[in-house]
Amino acid sequence: MMGLLKGIWRLLSGISRAISVLVPLLFVAVFVIAFSAGMKDSTPEPLPEKAALLIAPSGPLVEDPAPVDPVSAFINQDYEQPALLNDVVRAIRWAATDDRITSLVLDLENLIGPSTSQTVEISAAITEFKAAGKSVVAFGDFYSQAHYLLASQADHVMLHPEGGMFLEGFSVYRSYLRSFLEKARVTMHVFRAGENKSAVEPYLRDDMSDSEREVVSRWLSGLWSTYTELAESGREMPAGAMNTFIASFPDQLAASSNDLAQTMLDGGWVDALADHAQMDEALAEWVGVTDEDGFAEMVNFERYVDDIKSQRVIEQEGLPLIAIVPVEGTLVPGDSEEGMAGSDTVIGYIDTALEAEDLAAIVLRVNSPGGSVFASDLIRRKLSEAKEADIPVIVSMGSVAASGGYWISAEADEIWALPTTITGSIGAFSAFPTIEGILDYIGVTVDGLGTTPLAGEASLNRGLSPEMASIVQALANGAYEDFIELVANGRDMSEEAVQLIAEGLVWTGAEASQIGLVDELGGLDKAVAAAAELAGVEEWRTGRTTVPPSFESVLLEELSRSLGASMTAPQGWLGSLVEGFTPVVRSLSSLRDPMHVYAQCLSCVPVL
Repeated sequence: MMGLLKGIWRLLSGISRAISVLVPLLFVAVFVIAFSAGMKDSTPEPLPEKAALLIAPSGPLVEDPAPVDPVSAFINQDYEQPALLNDVVRAIRWAATDDRITSLVLDLENLIGPSTSQTVEISAAITEFKAAGKSVVAFGDFYSQAHYLLASQADHVMLHPEGGMFLEGFSVYRSYLRSFLEKARVTMHVFRAGENKSAVEPYLRDDMSDSEREVVSRWLSGLWSTYTELAESGREMPAGAMNTFIASFPDQLAASSNDLAQTMLDGGWVDALADHAQMDEALAEWVGVTDEDGFAEMVNFERYVDDIKSQRVIEQEGLPLIAIVPVEGTLVPGDSEEGMAGSDTVIGYIDTALEAEDLAAIVLRVNSPGGSVFASDLIRRKLSEAKEADIPVIVSMGSVAASGGYWISAEADEIWALPTTITGSIGAFSAFPTIEGILDYIGVTVDGLGTTPLAGEASLNRGLSPEMASIVQALANGAYEDFIELVANGRDMSEEAVQLIAEGLVWTGAEASQIGLVDELGGLDKAVAAAAELAGVEEWRTGRTTVPPSFESVLLEELSRSLGASMTAPQGWLGSLVEGFTPVVRSLSSLRDPMHVYAQCLSCVPVL
């Protein structure tokens, strides 16, 4: 028996040594093959002489792609980085004056969103494209409400006969936890500064407060008005047509024999019902040029942007730089992750811009509901270094720039926002749970002693003493007072004037421009032009700061491309491998402020 066990052990040891040697060799061999193949194919194929520009993003449109774990990207063969909103906008603008591009085709099937604010920026570019005498066509099996707003800007909208779309309006509903927390015997300690700071309401109530209902109704109605006006003008319909259609939708559906696609056609929201074959024929006719298979000749916008960028790098060499620094997601200390803008990452972006010898100005592109007060202030202080060096700083607000998102914006030389940007929410809060109620219910007692009156007075299992509660409230008040002061200084307002529009109140960009929180209304392109004007330059180039990919990321990307055509496996074990190889388990919460004080608007999410 011992001999058998020793033999098995030697066999396993041999297999282990073989794997430790062969696997690295295999990875190196595949990398060499992939690198060699990449070198052979390094010369990009030229664009067709005539083609349509295809806008077909997959996933959400973002300002700053989240860093990707290289092992996850390697194992997930279908992984695609989300598209940059700015790439979509400038591709359409460039194509407007490009003789190679005959038309614009919108395929929105795999797009998540876009938000109303994103569509406002894209639609401005589409208007320029159409003004150049070029046509725009949208096609799809189904349109979400968000998809349709963008599709409505096309000259011709096609829908599958068995497909559909659903127009319903905007809404904001949140889950309220007070009764649940009571039944679970969890005590939620909440401290807020700013009377209308609604981020903590779900812990304190079972319904929306009257004041919050009034605030949300105001900005939500403003966004919906923009949506309907943009869709109606795109379809050349009278004002109010969409609200009338939605109000009578059951009758409209019945009149079309409960055929959803036909209802949309009869209502004038689409131009034609077409199956896939008919769509292909119509696209070929609209585009005006076909490939060797008889389909419409189209160029994907990512490929088009790469082509134009390669030309512009040479043409714009030596011009002053307008650096675009993106801030995407909840503000947290440390590095950026998916959905979170890490202060260290953003500060690294700003440092990269400041190190450029030809830097003329910085445009901070903010799409954030805020987050950690500490992270927000780190970014604000780094931006102040640019101003101290006489580098103009302009803020361009995207869909959301509220609470901490406004904290980092307030001291800029100019603030630009879209009419539909959600901003403001000037306030601060702290919230955390304790479980002394649960322990009491199950018969667990906690006892001990501390060296000072405050030792152990903020404890998960003992709750919060009145003295400690007063300290936490004071910290929230202090953060709020700092917020008011920096807004007053940055916007050249009195603190009393800021108090009137603060208190956690949320505003649309259009409203914010009327009350002094925003200087001008316009998208990123106008903010860049304003930055150039402040810097005193007539010609410039733009550059978007990013984190350089690590060697490991490049290596695994090449391996992924090499193996992608031949490596297939069920999702189950792939998921297990991802979990096993991922070196850092991502946090489930963004509440990482070292003082547990936040300037964040939890309800300020882009409405789709």
